[in-house]
Amino acid sequence: MSLFHIVKMAGVSKGVPLFVEVPVHADTAPYLVRSSKGMLWIDTSFNGVVRSAVVRSPWLPVAGDTSVETIKAIRERGAALAWGNSFPLTDGGVRGAREYLKSYDLTECDLLERSSAPWMPEGCAVMVPKDRSYLGIVGALGDDAHTIVVHNPSRGMAVLGVW
Repeated sequence: MSLFHIVKMAGVSKGVPLFVEVPVHADTAPYLVRSSKGMLWIDTSFNGVVRSAVVRSPWLPVAGDTSVETIKAIRERGAALAWGNSFPLTDGGVRGAREYLKSYDLTECDLLERSSAPWMPEGCAVMVPKDRSYLGIVGALGDDAHTIVVHNPSRGMAVLGVW
């Protein structure tokens, strides 16, 4: 099961671009975007747009490296800014994660753990909206390149376990 909503982005006629501009709503900041060296936090958009680097490799959600990197970044930022989005991986933690997302009117959620997302590390999980577009997108540029833009990270993900 994928962490993000996958969107096919319009191709370009002359190769793969270095970055793409993705429209975002100001209320969904901060943004976590792909950079040439990993994931990068951007606190505001520029006229409703953020730039995200294009990685010259296919999106492989089963590998999960980028998803794990993204979750760790959201957990760390959440701890630093006291978002309250981290919970133990227990029955009580799952209830807490559900209540956390429900406080943002997200009532239909998926718990991603190793059984549903094989790329998830042992002893870790996340709860995210069924409608992944609330959390962010993977922009697929053909079969050989992709970008990632996470919006609503403070409201769209509850992290469970020890990351």
